[in-house]
Amino acid sequence: MADEPRALQRDALLRAAALAGFSTMTERRLEDFRQDGLMPRPVRVGNDGRRPVWIYPLGSDRQLVQLLGWREHTQNVDVLRVVLWIEGFPLALDAVRASATAVLTGLLHEVEQDLQAEASRQGLDPVAERDAVVSAVATAMAAKRGKNALPRPIRVPAGERATAVAHLLQIFALGKQPDVTEAEAETIEKVLGVSPGRRQRVEGAAPWLTGPASALVGAADFVSLPRMAEALADATDTEWEEARSAAAALFLQLPVLTRAIAAMTGKENFAGMGGHTAFDSEPIMAVLLVAFALGARRADWSRNVEGLSDALAPWPALVGEMKQVLDMPQHELDHNLAGHGPEMRDRAQRIIEALLDDELQGRARCDDRRQRGPV
Repeated sequence: MADEPRALQRDALLRAAALAGFSTMTERRLEDFRQDGLMPRPVRVGNDGRRPVWIYPLGSDRQLVQLLGWREHTQNVDVLRVVLWIEGFPLALDAVRASATAVLTGLLHEVEQDLQAEASRQGLDPVAERDAVVSAVATAMAAKRGKNALPRPIRVPAGERATAVAHLLQIFALGKQPDVTEAEAETIEKVLGVSPGRRQRVEGAAPWLTGPASALVGAADFVSLPRMAEALADATDTEWEEARSAAAALFLQLPVLTRAIAAMTGKENFAGMGGHTAFDSEPIMAVLLVAFALGARRADWSRNVEGLSDALAPWPALVGEMKQVLDMPQHELDHNLAGHGPEMRDRAQRIIEALLDDELQGRARCDDRRQRGPV
């Protein structure tokens, strides 16, 4: 009988999936993942009697578990490929580039379809009367309520909100730079929910949002869908690899930081950072953040992005230290907090609750999953 290879065979991957809570994972589904390029192919290393022995690269078990976790949020193969690449798994860059391009192209197509449909409903020319079409779409979006409505982190009068949404569509969806007054730009910040970042401080640090609000219009040069699509197409392989770490920090670490801040302060949108808390619940954000990181390089914003990435780097270790509190005996925790006031005790309780609810780990971290349904 051949020696057991020091690598992973198929059954080891299936066991890893089952232990992570994905008990219905099958060999057929694994083959589908291989066909889609989301899992590596095994290599034949010998025989066990007459039976060929195939092994997977080390780390394939974790890749499978993470893939299954992300599939709970999306089954779009292109999006999943980019997410796994951002997490550091060995996917071919050419395939990742093609997938990211396909996703951005699809989003641009959806925007154009929505504008065409609204122009038809309003009896407007979709080209000559584009501003009126955008305004009509924005008015509907701003007024919508319910599950798929835009978030309303800060109260804004309906008319001002509609105007702000129209400007946001011009800037981010179409790549235009509309004429926006400083007052209108301040309203845009409120609609986005970031305006508290001008006055609220995180742990004594200076406010992160500074400068004129109208500078937001210039962001169309690198964070709009058209410019990000261009950045994906033009970037070299080296630039893609450099953008990988920045996108990973923004997609995987920034949400953990903002949830930690919410736990510490008891405010969901403290310092205007609440909009980042769900980044890692929306896998398509991984694609947009790669494109953002590449676009920022073209607009000489790379230092800003790199600075933010460096600031986020310590957070996984800090969260790990926070988790040690969960292993602390209750009497010891009570003793440590006894000398502090009610505000500190309340903060500690909120952090403990966030840790227990897994709010301070990535959304697709699958180490402690329970039984799940079909995959």
